[in-house]
Amino acid sequence: MLHSLYFIYVYSLFFYYSQSAVLLKDLIKTSYFLYKFLSFSLSLVLIVKGRKKIDNEVKELMKKLTALLGLAGVLLFSTACSIEDTEQIIENAVEAQENLESYYAEVSSTFKYDGENESSTYKEWNVKPDKYRTEMEDGYLHISNGEESWSYDQTENTVTVFDTLDDLTEEMPSESEIIREMLTEMLESTDVVVNGKETIADRKTIHLSVSAKDGEEDFLGDTSYDIWVDEETYMPLKMMWISEDFSSVVEYTNIEYNIDIDEALFTFDIPEDAEVLTMDDFMVDSLSLDELKEVTPFDIPDLSAILDHFEFEDANYFEEMDMATMHFSEEEHYLVLSLTTDKTEMLDETEAVSTENFEGSYMNMFDMHFLFWSQDEVHLELMTDADALSKEELIEIAKQIK
Repeated sequence: MLHSLYFIYVYSLFFYYSQSAVLLKDLIKTSYFLYKFLSFSLSLVLIVKGRKKIDNEVKELMKKLTALLGLAGVLLFSTACSIEDTEQIIENAVEAQENLESYYAEVSSTFKYDGENESSTYKEWNVKPDKYRTEMEDGYLHISNGEESWSYDQTENTVTVFDTLDDLTEEMPSESEIIREMLTEMLESTDVVVNGKETIADRKTIHLSVSAKDGEEDFLGDTSYDIWVDEETYMPLKMMWISEDFSSVVEYTNIEYNIDIDEALFTFDIPEDAEVLTMDDFMVDSLSLDELKEVTPFDIPDLSAILDHFEFEDANYFEEMDMATMHFSEEEHYLVLSLTTDKTEMLDETEAVSTENFEGSYMNMFDMHFLFWSQDEVHLELMTDADALSKEELIEIAKQIK
């Protein structure tokens, strides 16, 4: 599964530079949302659903608290919630975010995984629509002026330069469209508990906890998620994830909204002695099937079952991971087959699959099918969008890959 997550990132870059639009739009849309809107949209879901789940004890407590400010006061006053109310809440929340023209924030984060603890702090400046600056405590910088972006690693003295992807951003849905679409999906997948009010970064927030509904475990897995949402702006000011394997806390310790920010913060002068990289330096070669067969240490299987449904686009080989990927398309749909000698780490949410040809695992995530199995020392994975094939059709194709 770790290969899948890594591959989604690499694959989106690959499709941009190869000028293929089959998978790119969905990947960019998903990545964009995950990066910028996941916490915010989930916050709105929690508020909308939280008002449905306030029990009598919480309502009595709320009566004793001071009146909520602005829109937040409307959100939590009753357990009754019509569809019209929910839609209005979402529209009001979108409007509140749209009224945020800029902010400056100081943030702390902690991450624990497999016995390792890591803590960091950073500062961020953001001016809509696309200017931002992030300063990590270790000297790492990421800056964008809306036309060009720079990532600077002070320790390595390397700068990576990114050009704005104008041809992509023109097709990107608006922030409002993304929020509305994702909220609809998330409202159907989670249960929420309202824990009361707390102060974070000198701002009044609502503390909410979320868990996946029965049958919707793919949405959060075994992870518990808590979020503290600014009552006025709906911005998440603290987020906490806890699972059996890891925990993470991100907290805003200071935030200032709608302030004047010096434009000079969004420019960057590359040091004369720095190594300069571009995205081309991170791209792997695009290969034909014949070329792929020449560079992999393992055999490429018969792909007839895939080619009956999809057209071959191209392939890549990642030497460091000893992983080959083959990309196929059919109109707006896609399918990816990856092979590696490095066994994929499975998530707990996978479902066992048993056929006469192999024992494997299946998972559905982000409206994508994932199927994992092994042949001798090679581990295979099929990934496709849920609209292209059913789970059963994907398994049938896998049975014929030998």
